[in-house]
Amino acid sequence: MKKLLLPIAIFSSVVLFAQTVTTKNIISINTYEKNVKTILFQKQTSDNKISFILKAENNSSKEFTQCKWITTLSKDELIYFVDALEALEVGSSLESSLFNFFYEKNKIKIQIKNSKCTSGHKMYYFQESCNRALSFVILANEASKIVSFLKQTIREIEHVSK
Repeated sequence: MKKLLLPIAIFSSVVLFAQTVTTKNIISINTYEKNVKTILFQKQTSDNKISFILKAENNSSKEFTQCKWITTLSKDELIYFVDALEALEVGSSLESSLFNFFYEKNKIKIQIKNSKCTSGHKMYYFQESCNRALSFVILANEASKIVSFLKQTIREIEHVSK
């Protein structure tokens, strides 16, 4: 009986303290710039807590080094992002503590603040770590597609929480 008690105690403690993390892809797009980036929006659920992840990655070439970015957004930050992107008009710009938008002609440049490259590669001759912030350019029709997918996800969350 004593030999069986220890494995049962270990198993039950692992089950009790394990957190279930579920990640669901919302939308993935490719940017409109010289060095194409893949942008992926994800919804992450951990127990009763919901957050959103913005992942970006570009490909390596002769002119560009491969970088990866991961940024976490709360539900309120995502709602602010969606509302600001939807309200943006041609020729206008918006600067906030989270991001910057610049809308010129048919392109929208998005800069995400407080984001750094997570690849861990070195830059230039002095071997400094890469600390590029995430910025990318999308077309206006892609912005409306992003807005519609993210709004749908927000509505689903609000419907479930009620």
